[in-house]
Amino acid sequence: MDRISEIIEASWQGETLEALKAFVRLPAKNRVFDPDWEKNGWLVLAVEDAARWGRQRFPKGRFEILYRPGLTPVLVFDLPAEGGHTGRPAFFYGHFDKQPETEGWAEGLGPWEPVVRNGRLYGRGTSDDGYSYYAALTAVAALDRAGIARPRVVGLYETNEESGSAGLAEYLQDAAPAMGEPAFLGILDLGVRDYERVWLTQSLRGVVSFELKVDVLDTPVHSGVAGGLVPSSFDVMRQLLDRLSDPATGRVLVPECWPEYPKDHEAAVERLAELLGDSVLGEYDYAGGTQPRATDPKEAILRTSWEPNLSFLAASGLPKPEEASALIRPSTALVLSFRIPPRVDTARAFEAIRRTLTTDVPSGARVTISDVRYEDGFDAPKLDPWLRKSLNEASRIVFGRETMTLFEGASIGTLKDFAETFPTSPFLNTGVLGARENAHAPNESLSLDYVTKLTEVIARVVASIPQGGR
Repeated sequence: MDRISEIIEASWQGETLEALKAFVRLPAKNRVFDPDWEKNGWLVLAVEDAARWGRQRFPKGRFEILYRPGLTPVLVFDLPAEGGHTGRPAFFYGHFDKQPETEGWAEGLGPWEPVVRNGRLYGRGTSDDGYSYYAALTAVAALDRAGIARPRVVGLYETNEESGSAGLAEYLQDAAPAMGEPAFLGILDLGVRDYERVWLTQSLRGVVSFELKVDVLDTPVHSGVAGGLVPSSFDVMRQLLDRLSDPATGRVLVPECWPEYPKDHEAAVERLAELLGDSVLGEYDYAGGTQPRATDPKEAILRTSWEPNLSFLAASGLPKPEEASALIRPSTALVLSFRIPPRVDTARAFEAIRRTLTTDVPSGARVTISDVRYEDGFDAPKLDPWLRKSLNEASRIVFGRETMTLFEGASIGTLKDFAETFPTSPFLNTGVLGARENAHAPNESLSLDYVTKLTEVIARVVASIPQGGR
């Protein structure tokens, strides 16, 4: 195994880096941000380029682009075992679709022009998560070049992750029968808290979102004439929102949104809190004297991963200040987004939220709930003992430290699809996404040092898959 470090480092300084640079140059935006994606062809080109790159390195491998009517394509690959390895296959997943450009890139940087600066590759899609395909295949190629036996390696890379992965379950059903029973599911679109070890994501929250509209009039009226008589839609909205969450603490008041305390993860939470300390409280640019909702690191971790939270994403019915006039507005609408912890049934939670908002409405106003979306959170099953041991050993060798567990507050609804498709396969949930990566924002970047080390860890774990199946 000594040679793989040298091989991987050379790849990330050469052919792998160049491939990822070429990917950055493609404005392969998600279909939501590029409605003419079929005509423009960037998503298709992204998977075609990736398939071509893979075929050049694995002539015996199968790289197939799958299409379904009305859906963006996916790339499926299958690399035969080498060196007589008889173990279960390794499986990898990621995505090639990207967030839009956004404004505010630093001088000399941009979304579609790859730039290496201070050990980072800048450009849209580097860390979220174009790197993952090239890292996974670089890890496998390093084993082959070093003459190290490895099992079969399979994967599926989609192009619709940034808008909810519509069709992924169907594509998985198409591809899964030929993939067998993977030794692990390498989901490489997740986060880190530092760059000094491998991070494994244990859980992610689910989501309940919808538009809430309050109507009190069919047409606006003069506030000087009707003010004091006609109820304000804003006042009604405020009263309804106070039923959902406590404005003083931010805590959600709907019991159905809360799980039982995750006692089985308590040791991991405490270890994470001890490692991160106050950094978990101070990584945001608070305005003025704004204070966080928690000052204890453990409470902060739980509040952002195992507690529900309500955010207000958008509003309508409110004119801009410079356009305001002396009117009582007919309506106020807000887009609400609840982050719902794992182990909570989000359908049941939404029904409780709906009842809370539509029962005994203040002033008898008309309440409308629309554009409803909900999906459950995810709590990964325990790792197989061999996988836990292998990950810790690889992390110690490469980073000098064992792996750490983290708990995410965001949502990736597709994980349940993998769990249903491969019910006996453990999850290796990892990635490169930290605060400095700036995913979805200007100056998205990838730490080349960290991804090089993570690639070596992946190679070592693949090679450690037990022979002969379980």
